[in-house]
Amino acid sequence: MRRLPFLTKSQRRALLVVEWVLLAGIIGFSIWNTTSHQPPSRSSSKAGERREWYSKPAKSFTYAVEEVPVETFPFDPNTADSTTLLRLGLSPWQVKTIYRYRAKHGRYHTPEDFEYLPGLTVEQWERLKGFIRIAPKYRYVEPHSRRSYKERSRENPAYTMEATKATEATGRDTARESLPREETWTKAVKLSSGQTIDINTADTTQLKLIPGIASKRAARIVAYRKKLGGFVKAEQAMEATEMPDSVLQYMTVSPVDIVKINVNRLSVQQLMKHPYLNFYQAKAIFEHRRNKGDIKNIEELKRLEAFRPSDIDRLRPYISFE
Repeated sequence: MRRLPFLTKSQRRALLVVEWVLLAGIIGFSIWNTTSHQPPSRSSSKAGERREWYSKPAKSFTYAVEEVPVETFPFDPNTADSTTLLRLGLSPWQVKTIYRYRAKHGRYHTPEDFEYLPGLTVEQWERLKGFIRIAPKYRYVEPHSRRSYKERSRENPAYTMEATKATEATGRDTARESLPREETWTKAVKLSSGQTIDINTADTTQLKLIPGIASKRAARIVAYRKKLGGFVKAEQAMEATEMPDSVLQYMTVSPVDIVKINVNRLSVQQLMKHPYLNFYQAKAIFEHRRNKGDIKNIEELKRLEAFRPSDIDRLRPYISFE
């Protein structure tokens, strides 16, 4: 403004105001132009697209599903393949269930076993139950004793009449008494008080005669005796499995040749197989042999930190140092 000396002071002021107004207008126009041409944000565009999509009327779709014809014919659920089972109207997941049942539980032994198939409807069961055929090799074995005199009477009506007359005359069921001896169940007689069994020589059949011992317990006692090398006292049988203390009164132990283990010749894995040696004890024996040589006697074995006095007492009859 000082370069315009021909203008008065008031004119210079007015010209300065005009310049500021023009500058403010240019800045405002630039800002407006920048914001008006800026593209919309990604989130706002997606929101607009969703609003537009929801505002459109829903279209109706129709799918054509081909109906699979259901067949009904005799089948064996133990041997039928997946194609056969699908033809019967079973779903693919039911077919997989049948295959898993065969692998885990064995076979279907009766037609009623098939009724427990998951997802089987009443309509399917009513349609299929008359067509289930179980091969004879998959059926349960029927003991002779289950063939009662009633079944015999159906085969021979005269048998029923004679049996009824004999029952009325004697008051006894002579029909049942006439069954052959091999067709009746025989229950093993348990030992009575005062009777004993030598558990060092008895097999599972003899051990089952002891009250409180059945098949599983007898098998575990025999297996433990073999693993141990023989019993030196009856209480050791209690280590094989849980049993009531009352079984001890029926047990005796005869002196037998105990199978001993040589602690100077066996590896850690072989030593651990004995019920009275654990991993740390077997490793302690092995380390002693490697560092100091063979173990000479039971006193030297006592010095190993892995063994307590009770461990030594149990091991004493079962170890050798040769």
